[in-house]
Amino acid sequence: MTKQVRFIPINTCGLKVREGEGQEQSRTVVGTPIVFGQRSNNLTPWSSYREVYEVMEPGCISDELLRESDIVLNLNHSNKVTDILGRCRNGEGTLKLTKSLRDIGCECDVAETNAGNDTLVLIKRGDITGMSFAFEDDYEDSENGVSYERMKNEDHDGKEVWVRHVKRVTALYDVSIVTHPAYEQTSVGTREAAEAIDKAIEAQLKREQHQETEEEKQAREAKEREANGGETNAEKEAREAREKQEREANGGETNAEKQAREEREKKEREAVAVMRMRQRRLALEQETDNFSY
Repeated sequence: MTKQVRFIPINTCGLKVREGEGQEQSRTVVGTPIVFGQRSNNLTPWSSYREVYEVMEPGCISDELLRESDIVLNLNHSNKVTDILGRCRNGEGTLKLTKSLRDIGCECDVAETNAGNDTLVLIKRGDITGMSFAFEDDYEDSENGVSYERMKNEDHDGKEVWVRHVKRVTALYDVSIVTHPAYEQTSVGTREAAEAIDKAIEAQLKREQHQETEEEKQAREAKEREANGGETNAEKEAREAREKQEREANGGETNAEKQAREEREKKEREAVAVMRMRQRRLALEQETDNFSY
């Protein structure tokens, strides 16, 4: 999966225009585009047998990621310049993001553009539906990135219920003011993300359902050793990874190759030393013979 989008409804994100001081009309929009520890909407609305919800775990977005990201506040995740309302680049800009244990809040002095003016009016009128955010997660790391949990005591109209726990976000692109979140649920990108989630769950189920017996493990490892010259696949992968690290550390040699070379060079030095000693002894003997005459 690549970039993903999640919707935060208006009653959760609390999007509003901050009240102005005196007679001055405020242009500051505040809200909560990212909430930790709460379930999202169903991420697989097309599935007839499974519902998957997502929880952004506290700590999934690091302080370092917020400081180093280029995050835009825009309308409906639009890339058009006219739909940009504010920006936070490397922790600075017209958009301010504040992280707490519960959420990430935003505050933005909206640009004085047609889109900015219209957005302020629509928020004040209550015509805006909510906020959302676009991000990438570390989905390939099932331990520290993303994990899936089946809720065994939950059943929604005969559908199994899963929770997708996001433990590490690797990229944060934008926070967006959303006028019609239903369109997000029908986008091609959302459909592709849902299919990827289904595949990840199916792969996990296969791993859980097939637990090897000791006899099966021994038979499998015997076949692997026969094919790999005495190593199992796991042993071969571990050796190759170890040798790669050793070559990087030793200038192209494994530890074994380095040790063998050093032993060979030592023997060569010893042979040279022995040869030179013999040459000196022969020379000394020749000098002695000449002297005796």
